[in-house]
Amino acid sequence: MEGVKVVFPTAEHRECMVHLQLQKEIPWQSIDDNLWPAAYAYNPYYFQKHWKAMADAKPAAVKYLRDNHTKLWTRSQFNTLCKVDYVTNNLAESCNNWVKGHKGMHLDSLLDMLRRKLMLKFNKRRKIAQKMEGKILDHIVKHLKERSRNLNMDVEFGSPDIGEVSWRGGSGYRYAVNLKERTCTCREWQISGKPCLHAIAMITSIRNEKLEDYVDMYYLVEKFRAAYAGLIPALPDKSQWPESSHDFFLYPPLLKPVAGRRKTQRHNGRKGKHKCPICKNLGHHWYTCKEGDPNDIAEMLATRGPPKPRKRKATTETSTAAGSAASTPTPNQPLSMTFPPETSTELAIVPAKKRKKTIPTSYSGSLMLSGSGSNQVSAIPLSVAFPTSEVESEQQKAAKEKKASEKNPKATKAKKAAKRPNEKKPKETDQ
Repeated sequence: MEGVKVVFPTAEHRECMVHLQLQKEIPWQSIDDNLWPAAYAYNPYYFQKHWKAMADAKPAAVKYLRDNHTKLWTRSQFNTLCKVDYVTNNLAESCNNWVKGHKGMHLDSLLDMLRRKLMLKFNKRRKIAQKMEGKILDHIVKHLKERSRNLNMDVEFGSPDIGEVSWRGGSGYRYAVNLKERTCTCREWQISGKPCLHAIAMITSIRNEKLEDYVDMYYLVEKFRAAYAGLIPALPDKSQWPESSHDFFLYPPLLKPVAGRRKTQRHNGRKGKHKCPICKNLGHHWYTCKEGDPNDIAEMLATRGPPKPRKRKATTETSTAAGSAASTPTPNQPLSMTFPPETSTELAIVPAKKRKKTIPTSYSGSLMLSGSGSNQVSAIPLSVAFPTSEVESEQQKAAKEKKASEKNPKATKAKKAAKRPNEKKPKETDQ
């Protein structure tokens, strides 16, 4: 994804909330009640409200988000131009699952397979678009009608296009809606392109007004038809392609297999699966054949020899794409998260350092104690001296001396005599 920053420097890079929660550094269960509401909040006020609750409950989690997750993951900071309010990458995961079975093919075969799949998809969508009736897409109309039922709201008009909407029952929250500019202070209408609940309540309270007239142009049937109007041409098979000569040879990337990764069933380009020469079935080699005659396998082994062991592949650096620089980002297009100011609890957090475990031989210090009801403070010295292994050392010395005496008894007697104190020898008396 490094090439996206170079080619599209003003592109909005969002972060999937599901993948954000997969990080194991923070116990997310302690802030789940506020993390997802903060991501779903359209209004910056509600985002800051849930952010403050997370900071009070788990300051370490807030500091971790501030330091490591600067991509956009809350709706309150999404751009209002693209009209997409997704906080997950389900679209990318769906496309990835669509082409997952073809990723093991060669590059030219993979691109040709993708072209064929897109050609069929575009043709199918064009047929669906021809059968559509009305102004807005059917699923958008159905969604708006479901949300317009049982709205318990009060609408107060200041003009035919501007008014205030609030929930009945005294919730205390009031929102300003402008039908002409298609805005609401909750910001859901601006980000998603579909009228929010407050706008729906105001539109349905006006006679002869339709919800379809206040939906963004991206949801028009006309735009859907225009998106799939282009034709992807049909091509012959690769054997009929024109040959071209290049001044370079593009080698495949050397990748390191990830530990615990699932085995991928790879295809050999346009040839398809490997065919076993013994049982004539597809999908396995002759030396792993379980359906063939053992005599045939033994004969094949004697003729061809055992299979060569595969070499481990090395890793290479990821390549970056170069392109023309686009215009500089504008203030209305945030490219990273804007967090509230740091609180005192966050600043007080000091990252823990790993210390080596050591066994102290002694501890000395003093403990200050004060009795209840007295102002006198006494210092009680604490000094814990662990006993040394003197007994063990003496036993070891005795064992060594015993071994030495067994080997050389004369030398040990001389050493013992040297260690004894000088004794006075008795005088010899004449008899």
